[in-house]
Amino acid sequence: MSATPSSISCDLDFDKKGRQNSFLRLLYSDNRHAYGMIPVPITVLAGGTGPTVLLTAGTHGDEYEGQIILRHLMRDVDPAQLNGRLIIMPALNYPAVLDLARVSPLDDGNMNRVFPGDPNGTPTLAIADYVSSQILPMCDAGLDLHSGGFASEYIPCAFLRNGGDKELKARKLAITEAFGAPLTVVVPGGPGLGSLLSSADAQGVAMLATELGGCGTVNLDALEIGNQGVNRVLQHLGILEAGSSSSVAAATRFVEMPGPRYHVHAPVNGLFEPYSELGDDVVAGQKAGCLHPRDNPDADAVEVAFESDGIVLTQRVPAVTECGDYLFSLSIDISRDRLL
Repeated sequence: MSATPSSISCDLDFDKKGRQNSFLRLLYSDNRHAYGMIPVPITVLAGGTGPTVLLTAGTHGDEYEGQIILRHLMRDVDPAQLNGRLIIMPALNYPAVLDLARVSPLDDGNMNRVFPGDPNGTPTLAIADYVSSQILPMCDAGLDLHSGGFASEYIPCAFLRNGGDKELKARKLAITEAFGAPLTVVVPGGPGLGSLLSSADAQGVAMLATELGGCGTVNLDALEIGNQGVNRVLQHLGILEAGSSSSVAAATRFVEMPGPRYHVHAPVNGLFEPYSELGDDVVAGQKAGCLHPRDNPDADAVEVAFESDGIVLTQRVPAVTECGDYLFSLSIDISRDRLL
């Protein structure tokens, strides 16, 4: 628990059975909202004596698949049928969700870069601190649902942080295989970028993240993968009855993005014309696409190439591109045995 009192309060009784809908109340005052508060939605569904699972979405406000999945879950699950407790936060960075933006309009805070947060910090930091210091200590496992937002599209995939001791890794691997995403991207478990996954690892909470589609819209295939995956994880943990409304998980394909050579960035400004698409197998030296200058009709297009072999995991969505923007990210297969 944080030693410093939080600027956030919550009226929920986390030990109460049944359904509770409320808000985290973050005190906040600015030029538009004197003596106001930011209401971060939170729902608790509890029944039986099983584990506690944290389910989050809206870490970035322009990612919609996870928000929809969790709102269905909040409404449709009967707490009396649960053997455990679900803590559901479908709009984790609520100001960013309202603004349809990756970062908060109040402090430019990227929620997935500031964990474990700061109780005396700006709104994004304060929310992260409350989750880290008050919510995670109650939890056994979690799912943090992301997608590509306005700027990106992903092959629907899970993200597994390969951190923690052997026992925690085994629990995370079991959740990963229960979720059953087509691909699972394994990321290092060392010093993190301030993600919710890194805070979960530090507290022994078996948490998995996802990237489900993107483009600033709702991908129906990704939505179905996410719905089925969440249900299978809750069944695996014993919170939902086995076999309730989900298919059998296919074997996930474990991949990684080893370093900078597996990302393609724009060397100039321009309109990006891709030569490849999601799921393509590409090789080093293969042309990835070209950038058409917008301000000089006589200028030639600038081609860019992949530096490594791999499968196209994610690609930039907007055609209008600035120097330094990412265009593609590649992944390569790794052995499941490496994870333990």
